[in-house]
Amino acid sequence: MRLRLALIALLIGAAPALAGPPAPGPLASAMIESYLLPRYEAFGRATAEQARAWKDACQDGDFSADLETLRERFQVAADGWAAVEHVTIGPASVGLRADRIYFGPDRRNAVAKALGELEAKASEGDVAEEAVQRLSVAGQGFPALERLLYETDKATPQARCRAGVAISRNLAMIAEEILSGWRAADGPLARLKRGEGDPVHFADPAQAAARLMTDLAGGFQRVNDMKLFPVLGSAPDMARPKAAEGWRSGRSARAIRAAVASLAAQARIFAAAAPKDVAAAVDKDLAAAEAAVAKLPDDLGQAAEDPKRRPAMEAAIAALKTAQNDLAKSIAPALGVPLGFNALDGD
Repeated sequence: MRLRLALIALLIGAAPALAGPPAPGPLASAMIESYLLPRYEAFGRATAEQARAWKDACQDGDFSADLETLRERFQVAADGWAAVEHVTIGPASVGLRADRIYFGPDRRNAVAKALGELEAKASEGDVAEEAVQRLSVAGQGFPALERLLYETDKATPQARCRAGVAISRNLAMIAEEILSGWRAADGPLARLKRGEGDPVHFADPAQAAARLMTDLAGGFQRVNDMKLFPVLGSAPDMARPKAAEGWRSGRSARAIRAAVASLAAQARIFAAAAPKDVAAAVDKDLAAAEAAVAKLPDDLGQAAEDPKRRPAMEAAIAALKTAQNDLAKSIAPALGVPLGFNALDGD
């Protein structure tokens, strides 16, 4: 841990507290290189392994014998996305990639409709990459794959196999596109390291740092607003178990833990560039948030209906809100990085 923080301090040119906040360009570059790219790399590896597993499992046109292996690959790949889903800056925001990876919330059963369309195409033969990309975004990513792995429908085993191969291949391709976009010779990271803006993602290095900080604060808000509040409701009889992300695959709490672990890691990198007293206070609250989500029941939806188990969810919401406030009121001002609007702020 000390070595990692020392490296971050070196990258951002950290100086004594009296010297003022670090320059935003090196701060943003260090965050992307030390935090973001390794997680996109892990996501890329996980989706590639998932795609290979589907291809191997479907050699005989029926994945039922390899179901547990495919479910395991799905869980690991979905964890990889949970670690970066809050990031809106960069290539993930281009071409509806984030929605294609994980469409939600699904209020109109769009995933089932899109998956049915894909299975219909798959009943006629292998599905080309272009055919998947022309589908609704609801049928291109993890929610559709989850239904294949954890539910049954009227499609033939061979059609379901072809659909799974097509979706998993699509996810691996998108993951590679995101990583390649960051690494491009004239991509956003290269421009940032040259002290330039990017025509798509940020006007200048200061805005890059601000967007990273905003995405981070919005990430804590995202967990509350999209993964906990909709499930919890205002009372046990108002709970909505099937509003829980990944309820079919039993990964509702797991997804939250993966997201919060990643958010806390990013927050600690920012905090390492802040005054020590600020960093220490924030680290304490981050640890409390991680501890709170660790106590979330695995059957999150059912727990929301149980008056005796709802307090664990309420405690997690409070701890995550505290962490979000720390970023807005302590870390961002200490680093001279303003917070902007995020996708959850509305109009």
